[in-house]
Amino acid sequence: MPRNKNIDWKNYDGPDQVMSSHELEMKLKETQPSILNLRSRIPSLDRAIDGFRDGELIVISGPTKNGKTLFAQTLTVNFCRQQEYPLWFSFELPPKQFLSQFSPLPLFYVPEKLKAHVFDWVEDKVQEGFAKFRTRVIFIDHLHYLFDMARTKNPSIEIGTVIRRLKNIAVVNNFVIFLLCHTIKGKNEDNLSYESIRDSSFISQESDCVLMIKRTPKTRENAAQLSIEFHRRTGVMGKMVDLWKINSLLQEIANEEKK
Repeated sequence: MPRNKNIDWKNYDGPDQVMSSHELEMKLKETQPSILNLRSRIPSLDRAIDGFRDGELIVISGPTKNGKTLFAQTLTVNFCRQQEYPLWFSFELPPKQFLSQFSPLPLFYVPEKLKAHVFDWVEDKVQEGFAKFRTRVIFIDHLHYLFDMARTKNPSIEIGTVIRRLKNIAVVNNFVIFLLCHTIKGKNEDNLSYESIRDSSFISQESDCVLMIKRTPKTRENAAQLSIEFHRRTGVMGKMVDLWKINSLLQEIANEEKK
């Protein structure tokens, strides 16, 4: 028997009404903003994942001082060249130091002051950034500034809640969110994987893609390797991309340069 007998389900047209896939497709085309499909401008990465799309939560991880922030800054510059200007939450570095790492400084958006360990505040700033500047790409450096670790009885569950909220923000608003995460201290750097991410398996379970980066100084000076641990939309797993720091940004090392 119907749970609510007072509703005329046959003629119901509320915002959660059941409709055909063709009707939904047409409605989405009429009401949703243009779809994001941003390129990293790192050729092998772009071929593997076919761009970064709206609604996706992308995790960037790797050992400390191994290039996570540099990789995110590289993406920022390359997105700006595609006229998509991100909103940045850089909790790890003072503003002056963070801005000085770009040369020249591209256009992107930042809160004048940051408030750590308050997720609701971050969500408010995301909405403010979109309302004022149409920012649809978000960088957060890093995960552990989104909740208060000292007051958390179960960090894994708390992180899972944060990750699901971030994913929901991305889906509902058609944003792309990049979240930087640390790896477990002491983990063997030669065998890094998405399982090396610190504190919660929910990070990889709930995200759309995990990118791991580590420096490879034995290969050449200022070199790093990016691993596409997995990408749900394309199904790519374990794809490696060799990178090189040139003029304060990361670029792919061409095959002839590897020799």
